[in-house]
Amino acid sequence: MRLTANQKKSYVGVHCLVLILAMLNFPFVSVAIASDEPFRSVTQSASWGGVPGRFDVGISVETRVQNRSGTDMETAFRETEALLIGNRLREEFETAAGWGVVRLFPEPSVIPQLTAYLEVLASDGRELTLKVTARTVSGELLLSQTYRDTSTGEDYSNDLKDPFADLFIAVHNDIADAVSSKSSSEPYLRVVSSLRYASELIPEAFPDYLCQDAGLFAVCREPSDADPMLARLSRLRDYELLFVDTIDEQLVRVAEKLNGAYHLWLKASKEQLDWLEFRQQQGVSRESLRNESTFTRLQAVYAAHRSLKIHEQELFELVLELENEARATAVYANQQIFRLSGTLEQQYREWRTTLREINDLESPL
Repeated sequence: MRLTANQKKSYVGVHCLVLILAMLNFPFVSVAIASDEPFRSVTQSASWGGVPGRFDVGISVETRVQNRSGTDMETAFRETEALLIGNRLREEFETAAGWGVVRLFPEPSVIPQLTAYLEVLASDGRELTLKVTARTVSGELLLSQTYRDTSTGEDYSNDLKDPFADLFIAVHNDIADAVSSKSSSEPYLRVVSSLRYASELIPEAFPDYLCQDAGLFAVCREPSDADPMLARLSRLRDYELLFVDTIDEQLVRVAEKLNGAYHLWLKASKEQLDWLEFRQQQGVSRESLRNESTFTRLQAVYAAHRSLKIHEQELFELVLELENEARATAVYANQQIFRLSGTLEQQYREWRTTLREINDLESPL
């Protein structure tokens, strides 16, 4: 059966309306966040003026955002998003200046004197929720707090503006304040770090030098600066940091290529969520659908949904492309080239195994 031009126009309109109604009848999805800590709702944060000491800082991130599509593509995106969020916090530490070296680690490490572990609980363009746990390498808890920041339309008025900048400033400021209130010095924590690294990589190296009580580590004895084992451990630690810095260079390139597309996705996601929530609050009845202005607003909902899907597809495809590029890492160490593959976590564990093998080869019989 052939349709006339008017029938085609009517059919397209009805089809559009069916899609809109399906969207509106779909239950609004929210992420249930379980936490023993109360939320800190971030509104506006001022930059912090001072830094307590040149502590090296390690940042590790894990995403717990629900995979709504159930696809590997979305899983890859959420994992990459977690790295972008960790990188954003790293930038806040570097902007503050006065800290030591700030690095992203695939897994929490005992190398830096201070570690911030982030769990991404919600991220949809309108809301960002992070659970932040910060500890010194001695095991002392500095901070355990859940932060939630809600964006506004003005936050997306500039493509270069971070809609959740206040959250990252607040996290940095709270960690800096917590470090300032603690008594452990930076040189002392460096010794703890060295001994903990030795106990993890080569447990037999300094078995009686590190004490542990109620989950906290303390220095019982310090090795001699002339101890050859200490020198070898220092070199192995440098090799591990070489791997982390190599991955870091990849991450910087990924962030440069993704930030624009990621910002557009956040903005489109917020617009759709705002429309859906507004229409659900207002309700859609048969009578209101006969109202032309209401139908126009519903078309706007569909337009927002279509915009989101376009940006989402572009972003997901870009993530997969960059992920495939960064799947393998080549590291030059100990006069050899080591090639690692798999996820960042898999490469990191493989590299630590390689470091133990290097130590075994260098150890006297």
